[in-house]
Amino acid sequence: MEGKVTKIYSSPLMKQNIKSNYILTIAIVAVMCMMTIVSTYATSIMQESQNMQDTTQAQADFYSYLYVMASYNDTAGTQLSFDDFEKSEDKSVYEAAFEMADKQSADMNLSKEGLETAANVLKETDVSMDTYTHLFEYTYALGQVKGCFSGGDLDIQDMMNTMLETMGIDPEKIETLQDMDTTAMFNQMDYTIMGLLPIFIFIVIVGNSLIVDQVDRGSMAYVLSTPTKRSAVTNTQIIFMLATPLLMIGITCAARLGASFIFLDDVNAKEIIVMYLGMYILVEAVAGICYLGSCIFDQSRKAMGFGGGLTVWFFLASLLGMFGSGDMVKMGFGAEALDVFNKLTLVGLYDIKSISTIGSGSVDTAFIWKLAILAGISIVCYAAGSIRFQKKDLPL
Repeated sequence: MEGKVTKIYSSPLMKQNIKSNYILTIAIVAVMCMMTIVSTYATSIMQESQNMQDTTQAQADFYSYLYVMASYNDTAGTQLSFDDFEKSEDKSVYEAAFEMADKQSADMNLSKEGLETAANVLKETDVSMDTYTHLFEYTYALGQVKGCFSGGDLDIQDMMNTMLETMGIDPEKIETLQDMDTTAMFNQMDYTIMGLLPIFIFIVIVGNSLIVDQVDRGSMAYVLSTPTKRSAVTNTQIIFMLATPLLMIGITCAARLGASFIFLDDVNAKEIIVMYLGMYILVEAVAGICYLGSCIFDQSRKAMGFGGGLTVWFFLASLLGMFGSGDMVKMGFGAEALDVFNKLTLVGLYDIKSISTIGSGSVDTAFIWKLAILAGISIVCYAAGSIRFQKKDLPL
């Protein structure tokens, strides 16, 4: 009596895959988790720096309001002050002072709500509001002084800019850096460079070993000599290529969430989950290409050149494309021409900036259709590879 023919799925083949690749899988997962924890800690440091920048901006805004109050006191003979602003229920005289300042300088856009917002940010620091106000008194007094040689007005901002220029630093570049979204830029590096490199290595190695490497070494002849159809071989290998990266990325996502709740004050769990979902879809698109090459070719080196070569290109192109991003160009570290590389790699469809809007008031849904394209590439490559392997003549 003939044994039962396996047509859909082969448990022994799956066990063999797990046994052959579990050490590599554990090593890659460990690397990804360690990199994730380190990058999350680095993000917490960057957030502290961003909070300091927000405090600096709030202080500048607060001093703008105090300057308007002081100038209005000189011209109108009033005694406006921040202390009185907080205690007074009738703020009409302050609104009048802000309106007068807006008429003189249209870009100021002052309001009592703006003053309250700036003050609330400063109140979260360890410095008292009286200290901020007292420091402004020195700043305002310095503004009444004329330069002994130039005859121009002296103020704190001009002094800081002059000090930067003596050190060879362009003050405009400093302002540009302050306006940059450093968190978004770091996410771009974290998820597309550091996050993808380890699992791309895994995909290239495993994708090559599942089909063509066994054909090349002759072990596929043993597999097909058993009551196992080619359809069962392709289905089993596809399942392994789908399930293993899912497990790896799922563990890494859990590590990211855990590290975020430990190191960060504000955690956007939905954004993190979608980030890793997008990473998984991208990885499967690349895995599908590697699997297709493994099914097309009969020699391991040719399949490695096809799938591995494209994977390396996708990674290098994304690295070059990063230096064409707007933030890199603003910093002076990139060139706009390099942005073309983002259109020459599948990684460009993994839209980090768009996904980063999840949880905000206005979500950019562009990432949905881009991930759909990646999913389509994955499905087509897996299906084409499976059909090709089942129909071609094998050198057994």
